Formats: sequence, C-alpha cells, structure tokens
Amino acid sequence: MIRIFLALVFVVAAIPLHAENSLNDTLVVRIPYMEREAAHRVYADELLRLALELSKDKYGPYQIVQQRQETVIRRQLLEVEAGKNLSLAVSMPTPEWLEKTQIVQVPIMKGLASYRLFLASDKNQAMLKNINTLKELKALTIGQGQGWSTAKILEDNGFNVMHGGPYATLIPMLKANRFELLMRSIYEVGPELNAYKRTMPDLTIVNNFGLYTYLPMYFFVSKNQPLLAERLTYGLHSAHKNGQLNKLFESHFTEALKRLRNKQRKTFFLTNTNIDKSFFEQDKPYLLKEIVELEKQSRKK
Repeated sequence: MIRIFLALVFVVAAIPLHAENSLNDTLVVRIPYMEREAAHRVYADELLRLALELSKDKYGPYQIVQQRQETVIRRQLLEVEAGKNLSLAVSMPTPEWLEKTQIVQVPIMKGLASYRLFLASDKNQAMLKNINTLKELKALTIGQGQGWSTAKILEDNGFNVMHGGPYATLIPMLKANRFELLMRSIYEVGPELNAYKRTMPDLTIVNNFGLYTYLPMYFFVSKNQPLLAERLTYGLHSAHKNGQLNKLFESHFTEALKRLRNKQRKTFFLTNTNIDKSFFEQDKPYLLKEIVELEKQSRKK
C-alpha cells in the first residue's frame, strides 16, 4: 500500500500546476482595443471569434477580452511578448514579431494588404500623373507611421520616408506638405478618404499608379500561450475548408476587391525585405488569385 501511495504522489506531482487550458477551462483571449474601426481590424476580430468557435468542440470554451485603451503596433508587440495584457495581435511579419511571438501562419487578409495605393493633396495631382518610373516615384517623400513594417520596406528599397506618430498625425502632415504621398493599403484608402475629407478637402486618392510587395498579415500569439496558437491554426484551417473564411472576407472587402481589379493602373513592384519567398509559397493556397498573379509578375522584374 505504501508503494502504491508513493507512486500516486509522484504521478500527481508530475502534473503541471498551471496548465494553459483544458476542455473544462475557459480560455481567456486578450485582444487590442480598436479606437478607429478600420475594416481589417473589424474583420480580424470577427475571424478570431469564428476560429475560436469552430475549435470549441476540440479545445473548449473561450472568452474574448478587449483592452480598454488603444495601443500602437510597437506597444502591442511588447505586450504580446510579455503575454500578460495581450494574448495576440494582428501584424505583418517583421524580424521582431517573428522572434518575439508565435506566428499563426494563415494569411488572414488573403494577401490583399500587398497592394498599396496613395493618398495625396489634389494640388499635386498634375505632378503625380507624370510619374511613370520607379525612379521618379523614389524622388518623392512618403509618409509612414512609427513601427510600420512598410516603412522599413520603403527605406530598404531606397525611398524617402517621413515618419510621423500615430495615424491621426499623418493627415495633418500631408496637408502641411511635409510629404507628398501617404501610402496605405488598397482597402484603407477609400474609408480614410471619406473620414478625413472634412479636415482636408483636397485629399484625394492617386489612381494612376499603385505599388505591390507581398505583405501577408497574421495573428501573432504570445509564446506563453502555445495552445492558443495551435487552436487558432485548427480553427482557421476549418474556416478556410468550409468556406466561411472566404465568405466573411468578401463581406468586408467588396470595394477593395473592385479597386484591385482595375487594369488601368500602373503597378510598381518592390521586394519585401522583412521576409523571404518561403512565406508566399506556404501562403499560396489561401491567397487571392490576383495576388498570386501579381507575385508572378514581380518575380519577372
């Protein structure tokens, strides 16, 4: 009997005191607060809930808790790394994110963020219509926020970049002609034009050229929650397989997809210096056909 008792003691002692989650526990998922309802953030939150719901039978119940104050992307990285205030965040991959957090490598935006358009002042439209080469584009200054992965890509490719603070500071800088162009994703330019037209009446979208560089977007999870990363991978794969991911995506990005399919616009191609080509190859089954075609074109350049 003593031997059996001791054996049971050793078995119990071997069980972790703080297991991350079990089927009877409620998994708490802490996400960033969103002050400005950007389409991709609304979509990402809905997709997160869908992935958690589709994985509930296998992984158990969950609760999503949102922060009370907005944090910039660099701060989100620090908090996801610490794993206390944030369980995950949405970001494009950079060496820092890849090193300090755990990637869930399903490209949630289907590659749509890869196509970039520009906001500008209408008074510069005549000059911008004469941009025909990458060299001419590089002669202009492009505005970017602090910590944006796209800023590094532009700088690595020889562009002039003017850094601002949070996004709200960039439109006044564009209005004051601190830079000629503000680069945004193809799904951001329309809503942002509508949002800021009142404070900058001559704000416009540059329609004669755009820029492509493969820019996937993923959920990045705290390394303290490996089971959450596993669960999201399972849930996202399920959503992709049953068609719910595509349906949700199309419900949010109809107008952006129309812009993407505009064949009249000249496209400049850049290398994404934050990642290697293996990301595209792994992501390819999830991507829009237009993005796959643009990537083919970029590799011919």
